[in-house]
Amino acid sequence: MKFVKRISLFFIIPMGMYTFGFYSHMKLQEEFYPGKYREESVKQKSALVQEQPQVIPTSFEEEQVINADTQYVIEEVDLKKETSVETKWKVPEKYIGMNRDRFVREMELYQQSPSLADQELGFVSVEVVSFSRDKVRIRKSYIFRELSTSFYLVNEKNFVVVYCDDLKTIYMGTNISIDTLPDGLKQEVIQRKYIASEEELYNFLESYSS
Repeated sequence: MKFVKRISLFFIIPMGMYTFGFYSHMKLQEEFYPGKYREESVKQKSALVQEQPQVIPTSFEEEQVINADTQYVIEEVDLKKETSVETKWKVPEKYIGMNRDRFVREMELYQQSPSLADQELGFVSVEVVSFSRDKVRIRKSYIFRELSTSFYLVNEKNFVVVYCDDLKTIYMGTNISIDTLPDGLKQEVIQRKYIASEEELYNFLESYSS
């Protein structure tokens, strides 16, 4: 038994000294080179991260602009009757190449100064309902003037002009000089002669137009 104990001690004591020496060496390394093993660990982790493919998200989207193939839709709304009519047109060349912001500004300018035809129809406003490369939709609102059934003959610059019964809207101009009319009719036109129907109007035009 004593022999066995001696053999055990012979192996245990050197192993203990070796373990103690290794532990002491590691502590000294950490004391003289602080962070060395942490840096190596970080480098290993960094290398693993770099090996993974990087995915860079992109938020770029091609700008939507009007082109020759863009569908141009106009919705005309009658505010008085609360009805609407939709029509499809070829996009006007002057709008080609415009993005949404520029097109909206163009419509705002149009609202400030609409065409004469729209003014005569009773134009109120215009707005951009939707905008994309494929389709542009605008809404034009009107208070449509009802067709006149009676008229006034008015002297303007020595010629007869036909007004609607509101005496504001010109129904048509004529080439009838006031001086070519009989004296009685001439005085009536000067004082704004009332015409009760379209038939009476066209009888007058046929009689005095050259």
